[in-house]
Amino acid sequence: MSARHQSGLTLIELLVTVVILSFTVALMSGAFNQIAQMLRISTEHSNGFLDRWNRSRALYDMVANMVIDPTLERPFTGQYQQIDMVTLAFPGGPPGVARPARVQLKVSTEPRGGTELLLINPTADRRTSPQRLVLLPGRMEFRFVDHRGNEHRQWPPTGMAESRPMPSAILLHELDSKTPLYRFAAYDGPLAPNNSALAQTFGTGR
Repeated sequence: MSARHQSGLTLIELLVTVVILSFTVALMSGAFNQIAQMLRISTEHSNGFLDRWNRSRALYDMVANMVIDPTLERPFTGQYQQIDMVTLAFPGGPPGVARPARVQLKVSTEPRGGTELLLINPTADRRTSPQRLVLLPGRMEFRFVDHRGNEHRQWPPTGMAESRPMPSAILLHELDSKTPLYRFAAYDGPLAPNNSALAQTFGTGR
């Protein structure tokens, strides 16, 4: 009498299958958790980067959108550590609305050093703390470029018979290297052919 052919899984095969499935599910669960954590960290870093990028561009936008307020005797004044201006791009304010702004450079007290770029709203309550836009590396000072391409430590510049209401560009100098690290161009009328210094500031001239 021939033995009957048995079909299906034995108990041992079923147990082995269950164990393998358990390991697979455990491994996949760990991998999914790691992926979710990596995505969360990446999102946080991206948001932080965008926030830092927007703050670091704040001075660029403010200078590029400076306007001359005819009610002020001096619509723009600058020293090596402070700028007073009227701008259409006040950070956090409504775009296109002219608002006074003060920007200061202050040596940071953090262990890594550097220079803090601070924004002050002159129309706000005096008890309002300045807003730190960005922490710059090294020791920084402002420089002001006139329409002839000459640099000055203050604006209006001393020793000039007459000067324009605003500089053509504002530089941020790193004192240790004595080189300009950042350049912010102010709009000062049409780029006429004879205004080569201003054209170079915007990268359109030679």
